[in-house]
Amino acid sequence: MTVIALPSKGNGGLNEDINKRFGKCESVTLVSLKNKDIDAVETFPIQSNEVIGNMGTYVASLVNNKNASIALVRFIGSKAYKFLNSQAIEIYQITEDNLKVKECVELYIQGKLTILSQPNAHLIED
Repeated sequence: MTVIALPSKGNGGLNEDINKRFGKCESVTLVSLKNKDIDAVETFPIQSNEVIGNMGTYVASLVNNKNASIALVRFIGSKAYKFLNSQAIEIYQITEDNLKVKECVELYIQGKLTILSQPNAHLIED
């Protein structure tokens, strides 16, 4: 089984929008795949008021603690990127804004996402 982590808005879930900023997400949605089919979905809120230090690293450590092996991100900072890499979590880049979590998972299943080779948060345009 493959567990994919996605930074999401609101309460998370398949029908929620992805958050383009990994370290600024309101929740993380975990999607478990079995034979390229969605088998289970779990969400957990990010309690930013409890964070001491870098928010991206905090989110990355939660993703690691939930046994995700893949992260799908739009933009990710250097500290979170380095942490996920150090835990052998593959980071794939979502190249479009305003997608739902489910749409991103489908792009991954279809092989339409590429592995992100370096942090890219410096490229964010609001």
